[in-house]
Amino acid sequence: MKLLVWALILGGLLIAMACGPTRSINEGVADRGPVVAAAPLPGPERMTIAIGRFTNESSYGAGLFTDESGDRLGKQASDLLSNHLAETQRFTVIERPDLGRLRAEAKLMGLSEEEFRRNLKGADALILGSIAELGRETTGSSWLLGRSKQQRARARVVLRLADPRTGEIFYTQEGSGEATIKVSSTLGFGGHAGWDSTLDGKAIDAAIVNMMNNVVRTLDAHRSASGGSQ
Repeated sequence: MKLLVWALILGGLLIAMACGPTRSINEGVADRGPVVAAAPLPGPERMTIAIGRFTNESSYGAGLFTDESGDRLGKQASDLLSNHLAETQRFTVIERPDLGRLRAEAKLMGLSEEEFRRNLKGADALILGSIAELGRETTGSSWLLGRSKQQRARARVVLRLADPRTGEIFYTQEGSGEATIKVSSTLGFGGHAGWDSTLDGKAIDAAIVNMMNNVVRTLDAHRSASGGSQ
């Protein structure tokens, strides 16, 4: 009788585990970047940064991640970098990849092409970037009562900082990042999902974040060498 009771308890525990498969995501970030509120600058003192061309140069997904609006992964990486720079509260980030949309909006407002160009704010530094590598892998294992699957995305991103007045590249850096997700299932429940497409973006974001401290320090040094924001 006792054996039957224990068997029922064990069975209930296993069913509970099966109904709640574990799912965990890890973003491999070694350097979380500058503290946002550490030393914010007032608006007039902020350096103006433009993010220019940012492309997916990896051999993986070159066609898969291109849609009618162009290089989707490159645009995603550009947006992530723009967000991280803005969060430092030390820079004014201006649009360059979406210049066509801004021009169309200005036209709707009745501005001429000459007025639009005259109103554009110049940049103190231009950032160019590329996704040099992007890869995926899936591994798994199984045991008596269940199985587990781990998906991992790896990215390598290259950033170049240029002086828009001279075209000189004054800084370049490569950053690597990865993101993993692990799903475990018991008694066949859970763990059968396909590839989690958000991992690609998380890996790219990790690669960018791992460079942010050096990028911010370099831009601050360039501002000082140039005598402040122009």
